[in-house]
Amino acid sequence: MSMPLTRAATLAAAAGILACLVPAEAGAQGTERQRLACMTDAMTLCSRDVPDTRRIERCLRRNYARISAPCQGELDAAAGTAPSPDAGGAVPSGR
Repeated sequence: MSMPLTRAATLAAAAGILACLVPAEAGAQGTERQRLACMTDAMTLCSRDVPDTRRIERCLRRNYARISAPCQGELDAAAGTAPSPDAGGAVPSGR
C-alpha cells in the first residue's frame, strides 16, 4: 500500500511546485490554473524532478512539444510570450 501513498505525496508536492511558473502578480488564481494545466504533464514527463521547482520548469520547457496545449499556454504566459486568448480560449484571428 505504500505505492499509492507515495504517488499521492508526489502529486501533492507537484501541485505546490507548479506555482513557480506563474508570475507573482497572478496570485492564487494563476497558481490553480497552472496546476490544472500542467499537473499531468509534470507527473508524466518530469516526475523525477519533483520537488525541485526549477528542474520541473526546465523539464517542461525541454519537453514543450510533448506537453498539452493548455500547459504550453501557461508556460508561454509565464514567459510573457503568450497571445491573448478570448473568453473561449481561442486566439483572436484579427477579423
